[in-house]
Amino acid sequence: MKSILKYILLSGTRDRLYLGLFISLIITFSLSIFLGSTALIEEQQMTTAYISGLSRAVLVVGTVLFVCLSINRAFENKEVEFILSKAISREQFISSYLISFFAAIMLILIPLVLAILIVTKADKFGLLIWSVSLFSELMIMIAFSLLASLMLKNSFSSIMASLGFYIISRLMGMFVMAINLPSKISQTEISFSSHTFSIILKILSAIFPRLDLFGQSEWLNYGVHDYDNLLIILVQSLVYIPLMIFMAFHDFKKKQF
Repeated sequence: MKSILKYILLSGTRDRLYLGLFISLIITFSLSIFLGSTALIEEQQMTTAYISGLSRAVLVVGTVLFVCLSINRAFENKEVEFILSKAISREQFISSYLISFFAAIMLILIPLVLAILIVTKADKFGLLIWSVSLFSELMIMIAFSLLASLMLKNSFSSIMASLGFYIISRLMGMFVMAINLPSKISQTEISFSSHTFSIILKILSAIFPRLDLFGQSEWLNYGVHDYDNLLIILVQSLVYIPLMIFMAFHDFKKKQF
């Protein structure tokens, strides 16, 4: 496990992951400060909201690209077969890669949190909760990206699947709200199209996590007041991360090399 951890961390350096993300985050901070300065009121709050939202997007995209490209390159270069030829089980192989990816992302997340603490006047407890929930969100995306890479074995397909999963999960709150929205169409159409649409949305809301509840910018500006969302975040993290890891175990054990 130590060798895989060292290899993944060195891969991040070789692939310019850390440099690319740091440059992207510097641009994000600069752009957020500029956009926040144009606000007529609550300039500091607007800057904080821009920083948290854009940084979150940068980290998610960077994480998905790093995981998918690393796994697919490992398959193409026969690194997977070489590692499995050693005294290591397939479950240990998956676990080692996951822990390594988690550690690599922590190296980016910690400086980001410190930068937000220095640049903005974020609520301390809100920043802590925001950081933990963002890390949980990134862990979900790492687990799903790893699963997609193992199943699809194609970097482009796994990247698109992971980004699609993230976009739908971020929009899930809007989907759930749309279930109960009154329709302005005729009563005949309501009984068929609206009912069918609500069933589809309910199925999607049961399958996909509510990533729109993770990493909320308002926590940084106004603190945490709704603890029900924190419970949902905790439950979904404890459900989806082990579930996707188990699915990765199951899929990888069936592969023939």
